[in-house]
Amino acid sequence: MKQWRTIQGTMIWLALSFSVFSQEPRLTYILRTGQHYLLDIEIQQETRSESMTSEEISMFSHLKLDFLVDSVERSGLIHMKVRYSELVLSMLAPGLSLDINSETGRNRVLSDLIDTIQQGSFRLIMKESGELVSVYGINEIFESLSSYPSADSSELEVIINTLGEAYGLNAFQSMFNLFVAFYPTVQPIKNWTRDITYFLNTKPVQMVNRYYLTRTTEKLNIIQGLGMLNSVKEYSETTSLGLVKSSVSGTQTYDYQVNRGSGWLSKCVSRQRVLIETTIVKSPGLPSGLKIPSYTETLFEVKGNEL
Repeated sequence: MKQWRTIQGTMIWLALSFSVFSQEPRLTYILRTGQHYLLDIEIQQETRSESMTSEEISMFSHLKLDFLVDSVERSGLIHMKVRYSELVLSMLAPGLSLDINSETGRNRVLSDLIDTIQQGSFRLIMKESGELVSVYGINEIFESLSSYPSADSSELEVIINTLGEAYGLNAFQSMFNLFVAFYPTVQPIKNWTRDITYFLNTKPVQMVNRYYLTRTTEKLNIIQGLGMLNSVKEYSETTSLGLVKSSVSGTQTYDYQVNRGSGWLSKCVSRQRVLIETTIVKSPGLPSGLKIPSYTETLFEVKGNEL
């Protein structure tokens, strides 16, 4: 009899454990073929350098991304067609004589090139966890910009490079990794880690993101996260200061509200703080070994929707 009670107790405990375990929400994408999923992203960035000129750069970027699901394989791979829309870009750096603003309409070249980007489309394949498998077609869009008939080739080069840094392949992959590829690969789980590559000023930086499912509601999963940025190696380059090397470190916080039915993002506020330390290697006017820090703070505000 005692042994029977022990077996009964074990079975009850297992049943309760399975019940609690199975109630954990599945953190994954459940997207439908033919459906549009949107991301509306605003980025506000301020950079301050402690160089002799105390350079300050302000940047604002707005973009809408329309993801159309072409197909979903039985294996879980999701095929999507992507388009940019409502692109707005402004950069102001008085010390560098840089003033770009696509909203004013004063620069016809900038306006035309943005229209070209918005008319194009590209494709991607991702896993149910949001992990990006491949992207193709986006480089061709930005390569086509160089054929624009402009009398000022130097201005055209600056604008193309600026648009590429803001919306090109590396920028898209960075945004995708931050606001799409945040789900765990093991289910069910409440704490997980995802390692991604993030491009900061065109340079790849390693990010380790730790996420936690804080609570659920009838319609939403609430996920919070903290990311740590570190450059894998020091970057050497020749600038107006001479030959320099630089390293990157920083943090990023995330507050996601996610639709429980589809897994698509409903809202996210994310803050990034980065320190770039530049060391003079060889310069005609500055001593070797001089360290010049610059600080960048970025606010991401993202809204998601399904059509």
